[in-house]
Amino acid sequence: MIEFVKMHCNGNSFIITNDEKITKCSFEKLNQNEGLKFDQLLIHKEDDASLKDLKIFNRDGTPALNCINGKRCIKALLNGDNPIAKNIKATVKINAYKELLDGFTYVDTTNYHIVWESNNLVDDDLENEYQKTGKFFNSDNFNLSIYKHDSDDKFRIRTFEAGVGETLSCGSGSSATAFVIFKKNPSLDKIFLNSSGGQMICYKKDDNKICSEANTEIINKSKFDEREYF
Repeated sequence: MIEFVKMHCNGNSFIITNDEKITKCSFEKLNQNEGLKFDQLLIHKEDDASLKDLKIFNRDGTPALNCINGKRCIKALLNGDNPIAKNIKATVKINAYKELLDGFTYVDTTNYHIVWESNNLVDDDLENEYQKTGKFFNSDNFNLSIYKHDSDDKFRIRTFEAGVGETLSCGSGSSATAFVIFKKNPSLDKIFLNSSGGQMICYKKDDNKICSEANTEIINKSKFDEREYF
């Protein structure tokens, strides 16, 4: 039996376990079970407080290099066993930033992000935009975030993640987008980013770091027979 915790941060959902046998399961079958469905799978050893050995897998089984909201959830677990944890902080280092053609911006948060500003956001076909962007840059190894300025320090965001699809929230995508917004609006040093899953507060920490705060929640703790998912 594999023991796990299911959590979310602003709707960005995770299965967290220390049992590596889960990687032998069919990810497609796991995600057909609503109780096991996830955006990312996180394999975390209980003695790994620094998360240096954290293993991250997308819904389709491909490995991911980073997962800010997932790390935020694990941080909340390590801090205690409260079902809801508020304002869990995370800091993201921006490794590279480059303005590209047609208003696109490339941001490296260890995960690779393409960011652009939308005039509409609500009606944008994000999957189609992701496919077009991939063809334009001849790549499928990136996440696409689009954002819209609502008013003052308030923005809305949507993110399409490689290996997952559109998610209700994305920690590294929000951090990358916040970095772009701060670059374009140097008078701002704090913004409120609203996604379909909830609100994230982002701060300009220094020239190459973004600090963010968001809530996490434990959905359930359980276990399952991995043999049912081979």
